[in-house]
Amino acid sequence: MKPVYAILPLFLLLAISSTAQVTMKVLNLSDSTAIVDVVCSNTQTNVIAFTNEKGLLELKRNNNYVLVHPSFYSLKIDNLQRDTTVYLKPLIREIEEVVIISMSNENLFKSFIQKYRSDLANSTRKGILYYKNTNWFTYQYKNDQTTDSAFCSIENILNFEYTEAKKKSEILFSPLSLNRSCSSFSLPKNSDIETAQIPGFSRLDFSHFLNALFTQGSYFDKIGFDHTQTTKREDTLNKTIELKFVSDECEKVVVISSIDSTLISYQFRFISKMGSYHVYYATFSNQQVQTLYEEKGYLFNYEKQNHLFNSVHYGNFETMNEIQVMDSKPFAEIIKDQSTENSENETEVLYPLYKKHLIPMK
Repeated sequence: MKPVYAILPLFLLLAISSTAQVTMKVLNLSDSTAIVDVVCSNTQTNVIAFTNEKGLLELKRNNNYVLVHPSFYSLKIDNLQRDTTVYLKPLIREIEEVVIISMSNENLFKSFIQKYRSDLANSTRKGILYYKNTNWFTYQYKNDQTTDSAFCSIENILNFEYTEAKKKSEILFSPLSLNRSCSSFSLPKNSDIETAQIPGFSRLDFSHFLNALFTQGSYFDKIGFDHTQTTKREDTLNKTIELKFVSDECEKVVVISSIDSTLISYQFRFISKMGSYHVYYATFSNQQVQTLYEEKGYLFNYEKQNHLFNSVHYGNFETMNEIQVMDSKPFAEIIKDQSTENSENETEVLYPLYKKHLIPMK
């Protein structure tokens, strides 16, 4: 089935502040409601942005974009010229859900992972990893009702080379370019907080996720927690199988092709009762990792202030036949070295998809 969509000019949107930008509004074709958290990727620059609660976002004119959302058909827009309303068609699926015993689903999960490892063992990958990490700090002071915030962003283009014979610490990366942008806290009481160190808080998590996808026996190969519910969903229309494992605080979902048993996507989500969350997400094509997304958020309640921290990592792999890797280092070490460098370049801030899960402190 081919996706159905419509693009209509939007003349009633607010006037855009710059002639270099246009405003897009993304709506549901079935009921014209706004769609939140549509991933909009610029195919020329690899910069991504997300629609807000009104389905709006501002984009560069004369660029090409791809819109992606788990509940809607994807859409490619070439040479965007003016303010536009986009209607996405929902994914209406013929789904048969079967709940079976945990042991059967665990064995099925294991068999798919074993196939992935077997295919990976026979391949060598060389190419480029486009990587971005953005972090937010927000302080809300209860006594004087003031709010202060800062963010820091790093963008990297990294050469990579992988063969199954190498250990995870020996996956070769070398930096090609770096863009870094940080904002500072404005209140004097926060002047001792080192904004330049913000990326160091989460670089290891994404590095672990990156290594786990390429390393046999990692937590990617296992369910990873004691689950209380397990489901298997078969999508007969799109020829996929979804395996989901759920507990009170964790959820792991793997989507596989029912035609050739290859991986399509992987997600692990943790949300604590206190409101903290952590999410890993990856997409695959022909048993090769294409995109990685890692996000976490923490909400700390102090006597006189609330402290909110969000961190987003995004990576996109592009495989190439010939590439030369120079001055190679482990991924985490490259990011650590670059976190102390300064740059005047401004970068687009990613919007945290899972920020809404944080529980507000009273």
